[in-house]
Formats: sequence, C-alpha cells, structure tokens
Amino acid sequence: MIELLHISKTYRQGTQSVHALRDVSFSVQSGEFVAVIGASGSGKSTLMNIVGCLDEPTEGQYSLFGIPVEQLRGPRLAAVRNREIGFVFQHFNLVHGMSALKNVELPLVFRGESPAVRREKAEHALRLVGLEKRMEHVPSQLSGGQQQRVAIARALVGQPRIILADEPTGNLDVPAAAGVMELLEGIHQEGRTVVLITHDPAVAARAGRIVRMENGRITAC
Repeated sequence: MIELLHISKTYRQGTQSVHALRDVSFSVQSGEFVAVIGASGSGKSTLMNIVGCLDEPTEGQYSLFGIPVEQLRGPRLAAVRNREIGFVFQHFNLVHGMSALKNVELPLVFRGESPAVRREKAEHALRLVGLEKRMEHVPSQLSGGQQQRVAIARALVGQPRIILADEPTGNLDVPAAAGVMELLEGIHQEGRTVVLITHDPAVAARAGRIVRMENGRITAC
C-alpha cells in the first residue's frame, strides 16, 4: 500500500542545507499498524508529511496503492488526500469557531456532499468516538482528549483506507492518551492501515510493527 524507495528530503535554511531524511526505504502493507518512533528532529514528521502527500521528497520514489505519487498532480492528488488518507495531528487542528459536528463534516464539504449526507456521516463518526453528547460543543468547550476524539472522527468520516496519526497523544494526559490509543487500535482492527508517529516507546509498543528513526535515517523496521 505504501512504498518508499531511497527517499531523501533536504531543506534550505539561508545558505545551509538541512537533511531531514537520508535514503529512507520502507513499506507498509494493507491492514498494518505501524509506529514510527524517534527523538525530536529525527525526521519522523517529515516522513509523515511525505507519506500523507503533504510534501514531496527531494530524491527517491514514493508509491501509494502502487501508483508513483509523482504522477498524481493537482486535483487528482488532492482527491487522494481527501478520500484515501485520514489525518490526526498532535495539536488537533480543529476550527475553533465551529462545533464538533461541523469540524467533522469538513472533509465531506470538500467532496461536495450534501448537507444532509454530511450531517448523517459526521454524527455517525462522532458516535463511534463516544461524543454523541458533545456534537454541538465548540473546541474550547471540550477537553484535550475530547478534541482529539473529534479529530479522529474527522479522519474517519470519509472512510479512508489509511489513517496517519502524528503524535496523537503528545498533548494529552495519561487517561486521555490511553483512550485515544484504544480508538486507534479499534480502527486498525476494523481493517484500516494505521501509521503512527510518536516519541513515546509505550505508545509505539501498541503497534504491530515499530520503525525506528535517527538523524533522518531508519535504523530498524
């Protein structure tokens, strides 16, 4: 499903070159739960951005569902991100003036689905994460754990095949983090592919496979 071959990513900072990824190769099979673990600056978030088609490698080839991503441009690439990949971020990335329900509907707005269909699907997704009584609350009225559950519902609402979670427990206390991991494990058990970025060995241990990164390289997979 996901295959990276000799991926490198270099950024320019003034006159300096920063090598975020160095010759990274690994693959993820359909239905796997993979944790990518490494210290801050190891390159794991850059890797996630490339896997999620939010960034492009400087060198190497990335294939998604057997298709080289370099062949996907413009609307076609945007459609892949919207329909095939669900994103969960450390800082939730919710729209603060919108209710939980409206936040979860957003991916469906970009698909052009009708208001009635959007609402039905968003309500279902929020029930799945246990927030059926918080649908009309805005983010400021929700705890950190509840906000992350809204973010997971938003990632699920479009029925994507892949869930990418970047430090989803990083801003949560222990009980809330445990709840989020239980949700991700349930998502995986339903057959979805989950790729999780974390710096926490206890979180990584709950995945089926661990990929370790250091200084932009994979040291174990």
